[in-house]
Amino acid sequence: MTEQQHDESKLERVIRKIKRCLALSKSSNENEAATAMRQAQSLMREYRLTEMDVRLSDVGEVESEKARANRRPTWDRHLSAIVASAFGVRSLSRRHWCDSDRRMVDRAMFVGVTPAPQIALYAYEALLTKLTLARREYVLQVQAGKRRSAYSPETAGNHFALAWVSAVHGKIHELVPRGEEDPVLAQHSDGRDLVAVETQDKALIEQYLADREIGKARKARELELDLNAQIAGLLAGLRVELNPGLATGGETQPQLTGARG
Repeated sequence: MTEQQHDESKLERVIRKIKRCLALSKSSNENEAATAMRQAQSLMREYRLTEMDVRLSDVGEVESEKARANRRPTWDRHLSAIVASAFGVRSLSRRHWCDSDRRMVDRAMFVGVTPAPQIALYAYEALLTKLTLARREYVLQVQAGKRRSAYSPETAGNHFALAWVSAVHGKIHELVPRGEEDPVLAQHSDGRDLVAVETQDKALIEQYLADREIGKARKARELELDLNAQIAGLLAGLRVELNPGLATGGETQPQLTGARG
């Protein structure tokens, strides 16, 4: 272990201890709460840490193993965006040199408060696999003349995929449990606690990304979409079933089922 790694490991242990103290500071036992808060503040002063530093330690990033040699298509980026929105994380596209493929690749990345990015990544990759298969089948049907289109099979497939994502959008949001859906919490909350947490997470993500150079999203062009492809995509997306399986700590992941294509 290098000296830098040793210092980072020590800092991680200190931050974990501060977090435990901050948790104890909410104890109903006033003496215990006061002692815990003093200890947390003492550690922060000793290691020159702020509360923001401690909170930022919970923010992390994960990236998809699925990569493309060219820029990710619009429907792929739309899918990662709606998944990110549902799980309260930020979705980005990361273009970089891949040593194993020996080329530049573009892949989805999710940034947020753990374990949300890991859960979002799982949902995105599971849905991407399903959508890629459904799109491929539709393209083959257009090529075989089983589906009519005034566009090329690949373009029709893109229009199909965009509609598929739109249909699945609402289902993903329904998948994510909300505090007010718990009948016990609902009796004691008007929803402001959830909004406060979401706002805090968003602020932490922005702070985490503050020093990053993030390119601006290209302005989407207005396209005249293939109506037949849109209808087929919407129907296929509506047949997708998402069974909630989210557990504390992200150990249990959402399960996806449904008819193909």
